[in-house]
Amino acid sequence: MLNININSLTKKNWLIKLAFSLGIAGISLLISFPVLAKYYPRYALFQPSAYTRYPYRSSESNIASTLAEDSKFSNFVYELKTVGLLKELQKKGHFTIFAPTNDAFNALPEDVFQRYSQPEKRIRVLKYHLVAGKITPKQIDSGSITTVEGNQVKITVNDDSSVKINDANGKHPSTLTKNGVIIEINKVLFYRSF
Repeated sequence: MLNININSLTKKNWLIKLAFSLGIAGISLLISFPVLAKYYPRYALFQPSAYTRYPYRSSESNIASTLAEDSKFSNFVYELKTVGLLKELQKKGHFTIFAPTNDAFNALPEDVFQRYSQPEKRIRVLKYHLVAGKITPKQIDSGSITTVEGNQVKITVNDDSSVKINDANGKHPSTLTKNGVIIEINKVLFYRSF
């Protein structure tokens, strides 16, 4: 009878140790998961569908509709609509767009905003945020990409997989739409001679 009690205690201790070990492993995984989620392959921001194991946002709409649905891009959508580019982004074709947030537009100094407000400069600046076609790894490795406006943006992918487009930070994850990719950035981009 004493032998049976010792076996049941040994089994209980074993189960307690197993539950404790699994609990520690689970807590460790929960703590490290956000860190692991911040690692992205080198090209994931520009070609999110190629990296299905990594998070990205997906939309069944085109770029124009997807931008319009997200309130953090309302200034950008207004600007695109003003110059007629929003209609272009509804058409077929593939585009990559660097989309500044409302905060990026609000952070513009008054003198820069005044120059930007000139109609001929406004359309050039907005086209500078647009790339026709998919951005390839070869383009990224070269360090620059030609925009629809005609000038190039500088692309820098850091060791921690963070991406800079000129001096703006690209935010992971990007959004994949029916006709392209939206990359959120924290600054409005300006071409050199602006």
